[in-house]
Amino acid sequence: MNQMKNNLSRRRFLQRSALAGAAAIVAPDLFAGVQHGTTPSLPDIAVVNGSELFKNTVAAIGELGGMSRFVKPGNRVGLLVNSDFTLPSTYVHPDIVLAAIHMCLDAGASSVVSLQNIKDEYWTYTPSAGKYESLIRQLEIISANQFPCTMEAGCFTPTILRDPVIVREAEMLTELDNVDVLINIPVGKHHPSTLITGAMKNIMGVNSRTTNVTFHLNGPERNDPEYLARCIADINRHRPSDLVICDATSFIVTGGPSGPGDVVEPWKIIAGTDMVAIDAMVAELHGYPPADIFTCRAGEERGLGTIDYTKLNIREI
Repeated sequence: MNQMKNNLSRRRFLQRSALAGAAAIVAPDLFAGVQHGTTPSLPDIAVVNGSELFKNTVAAIGELGGMSRFVKPGNRVGLLVNSDFTLPSTYVHPDIVLAAIHMCLDAGASSVVSLQNIKDEYWTYTPSAGKYESLIRQLEIISANQFPCTMEAGCFTPTILRDPVIVREAEMLTELDNVDVLINIPVGKHHPSTLITGAMKNIMGVNSRTTNVTFHLNGPERNDPEYLARCIADINRHRPSDLVICDATSFIVTGGPSGPGDVVEPWKIIAGTDMVAIDAMVAELHGYPPADIFTCRAGEERGLGTIDYTKLNIREI
């Protein structure tokens, strides 16, 4: 394993060297070999290109059959948003979240709850906040009155995982059991331990800090990427996301997760139900072969999706 990690480390160095100074570059169309809206059947993944993020998020979900495919009248919907960062290209753009709230309510959701403590400052990162203030007011934030979110406050519950390989028990958000639909909204940025954040890594947001620390420390060595990936796969297997909306519009490819770092701007919103395939697509936008991403490999092993996204029905517009 150590030799494999050394080979990967050298490959990562060469790839990062090639991307150095890549701030604000536009990524090429890496998905040119997949289907582009040529089939009438619902796609597994929809990719929408462009900078109108609210509109394009709605369009991406529309390509998948609309939010009513995932959210039924009366459902309580949980949004897991990677929002707790302050530098541009390190957080999900708020317009994507606003579009998700809008579509969930329009589909008849009884409530939409943020599973992380989205701070008021987050909404200042978009000029659309004033226009969509009513949507922001309708978003419940479960930890807003329990910050910091703790076991003692009842925010987390010791949970026995279903069908685990490594993680038998984890401290997970109590609210996770109260939502009918889980919508995972990650950003495709760099992460030093897993190379990319993406959908699979984002699930760590439902864990307590204590649980996440064990993921980093309990492996054969500190921050062992393969062990961490398998822990992440166990959590995703326990509660798979019903829908992923990935912000691959503008993100850092070095210096993650908080930045600063080199930025690429593919201007893609990638939505679908196969989190492994979506993360594989994000990996290629970083310049990584998807098989180099331990979370993708662990996710495929656990039946969460496929690394070879070209096998899926993908519609890009």
